[in-house]
Amino acid sequence: MKKHSADQHQLWQDPAQDLSYTELCNALYERELMRYAKTAPEFLAGLPKKIASLPFYIRRCASSILSHQSPLELDSQNASWIGRQSLQCPAKEQGIEQIEQFYVKHSKLALIVPVYQNQQAQETVWLDSVDEIDRAGQRLHCNEHGWFSFNGTPLTDENSDKFLLKPTKSLMTAACCGHVWLNGERKSPRVLSLRELLLASRLNWQNFAKPFQP
Repeated sequence: MKKHSADQHQLWQDPAQDLSYTELCNALYERELMRYAKTAPEFLAGLPKKIASLPFYIRRCASSILSHQSPLELDSQNASWIGRQSLQCPAKEQGIEQIEQFYVKHSKLALIVPVYQNQQAQETVWLDSVDEIDRAGQRLHCNEHGWFSFNGTPLTDENSDKFLLKPTKSLMTAACCGHVWLNGERKSPRVLSLRELLLASRLNWQNFAKPFQP
């Protein structure tokens, strides 16, 4: 009897990678279930559907992480990326002119971008993706963080503490590793969401303007 292709893949899989896959899945399950446990009462109705789809997204995320070529070190036990943290947040390295030049030229749907946030002196960089572009208005919409001008300026009250940046190695490292600064000092990294980990696995570190397709 002919073996199923998935079974054949299992036979030739690297044992070390198989262990990493298991560790990743376990860490992601634990993380997501803890997040679901904190679901507000008004959102409980949609929780069963989210839990039912969780195995699919966990497996997809773990597989994508392991197949991704990244300059960062993978911590499979904690489902996180590890990279050197800058003394200060690298967001300060950019000006609005270079940000605008990048998005005028490279803005497109599904582009993965870094969004800087300064909230009560705590600085973080988030991974997000572009889901709407208004070229006439010189603005774009990020899936999680809202509307920004092509020069990075936030355009609503809801995202007024954020700024869209041009993707660079230092910024994408900060975003992928969850680096945090408080009052200018390095702090313990934040935990990335499942969505951010999936975005991180699509990054083209050789050319951020051309992310890999999911």
